[in-house]
Amino acid sequence: MNNYDVIVIGGGPAGCYAALTAARNGCSVALFEEHQAIGWPRHDPGWLMESEFTESLIQAMRKVVPSTHIEEYRVHDAQSGNLIETASPAGYIVRRDFLDKEIASSAVRAGVSLYIKTKVLKFLRKGETVEGIETNSPAIPTATAKIFICADGIRSVSSGFALQERLCEKGELKSGLSFVLANVDVTSGIVEHFLSTDPSLNYKCFFTHHDGLCILGGQSSEAFYELKKRSDNAVSRKIKNAYPIEVSGFARGRSGKYGEYFKKIVRDNILFIGDASGGAGNIHGMIQGQFAGDVAASAIHAHDISEERLSEYQGLVDGTLVKAPFFYFSVREDFGSFNAWFRAFEAATKGITAKELI
Repeated sequence: MNNYDVIVIGGGPAGCYAALTAARNGCSVALFEEHQAIGWPRHDPGWLMESEFTESLIQAMRKVVPSTHIEEYRVHDAQSGNLIETASPAGYIVRRDFLDKEIASSAVRAGVSLYIKTKVLKFLRKGETVEGIETNSPAIPTATAKIFICADGIRSVSSGFALQERLCEKGELKSGLSFVLANVDVTSGIVEHFLSTDPSLNYKCFFTHHDGLCILGGQSSEAFYELKKRSDNAVSRKIKNAYPIEVSGFARGRSGKYGEYFKKIVRDNILFIGDASGGAGNIHGMIQGQFAGDVAASAIHAHDISEERLSEYQGLVDGTLVKAPFFYFSVREDFGSFNAWFRAFEAATKGITAKELI
């Protein structure tokens, strides 16, 4: 029988970490991922913001996940190239596909049943309580659990469970392309972020993996090559001799302000984490996963899976991550500078470590 204590929907970093945490706390756990591989498609450049959690995660994964420490996060004027501000340190750049797979592997070793290429279609309810899920897989068409952790990602606000469970208004998805570029004018350990009144240049950010290799987001291949031809700005000059060695799609869900947690992230016996909670950011999502896994396991052991008990998870998020959420596109307006944002996040998450991996 496909009966579990906890079912986690979504195998990104938040979902994988939630599954790992619940399993390490003695729960039987199933993790469902709709894509055919953990860590792919790659939706972001693999930036992990500076924090104690990040440092402990990197130390635990150092031998198996390539990483580059960000010594400086530089913000420039896109037209002139002039430096606006510098923040240091700013975390790490990692290979997200490697990181996600390693966390998933740790979860499986902890006893998690992992089902890839298995999309959860809907919740099965008895009254207000969710008792199970229905999937698109004949191998495991249904499964039951006591608690459900929803990490169905960026599409949650447009067509997924956050929208279905009325946590938010219907949001739009903004899509784009992520380019891995070779022969770029970038230096290892430095992230360069550009601001401009020109929409094609504003918030262009070079997430550097090592000298000459970085990830850069864009609207389309055509837009990238048009930008490459220009010579009137610092961004174009940096990519003049660069070429993509990988291109993948990404989307960003918008329902209200990007990266701002929904006022309610617990519904009945469902806990929402990561983008499905309205938030964003890899480290933010993994910390949420740890919170959710801990609270779910504690509630199950106490034989109390009421919404009131599970709302302890919301209290943990409100007391930490909400103080410095991933407002990437309004950092200077909200915090005054990137450095202030980084330091606020470190302070808000002080004492939280990747305990399931260390």
